[in-house]
Amino acid sequence: MRSTNTKKSNTPRLIGTIIVLIVLICVTGVFLFNLFRTNKKADYAVSVVKENVTAVSEFNYSTVADVEKKIEEYEASRSGGGTQQTGPDYRKIFRGSVVLGDSITDGLSVYGYLGSDQVFCAIGGSVMNSSDMFAQAAAMYPKNAFFSYGMNDLGMYNGNEDLFIEQYQALLENFMKTTPDTKIFINSISKPSDAKIESGGYFYKWEDYNKAIKKMCKKLDIEYIDNTSILKEHPEFYAGDGVHVSTDYYPIWLENMMEKAGLE
Repeated sequence: MRSTNTKKSNTPRLIGTIIVLIVLICVTGVFLFNLFRTNKKADYAVSVVKENVTAVSEFNYSTVADVEKKIEEYEASRSGGGTQQTGPDYRKIFRGSVVLGDSITDGLSVYGYLGSDQVFCAIGGSVMNSSDMFAQAAAMYPKNAFFSYGMNDLGMYNGNEDLFIEQYQALLENFMKTTPDTKIFINSISKPSDAKIESGGYFYKWEDYNKAIKKMCKKLDIEYIDNTSILKEHPEFYAGDGVHVSTDYYPIWLENMMEKAGLE
């Protein structure tokens, strides 16, 4: 009888030991891979390899959480840590959050502010063609979800904000049914340049669309984020087409989202 109980009591410890060994092997593999990848044309110094092995051996393997924390610290030190970082670590701040939108939104990952796993977007993205993207993002069950649609919808809906909102609201309601604990934030449409508005099309309707978006947010009891002041105050952020923006636009936009969502 005692022998049976001993085996049972040792089972969790055995499982924990196996997990630790697996993590140790994976971490060692990552270190060696990174070492070889960054030194393809160099001689592999034995001292550098020993340094990596020593770092691994000094990890606290009492829990998986301790290992994960140590890996993050090690990766930060290997990439230069905070010495090369000139601003907030937005990827970390927005961990557990997703941003959905069009090609303007795509700049968040293209310029490296957020990871590709945090941004769901497409060139020409519109609520008219993004139902699959909404579903994919909802399946992540994020803590926060930021939506940024409308610029392409100005033309796709021929300036009809009512049809635009009808589809936007339907997508959001489905999103919230899938992941009801996610906090929802809706970005305003950024202002097109004056030249773009005067060039024709439905760009002049951007304010009407924003009013409709704000009204929808109130109806659904979700947060509206007004970003219209950014380009009004910084017209130098416009790209040549008067719609897209330079990299300087994104930190201000991210700060607006952070403030509204209470992210730090």
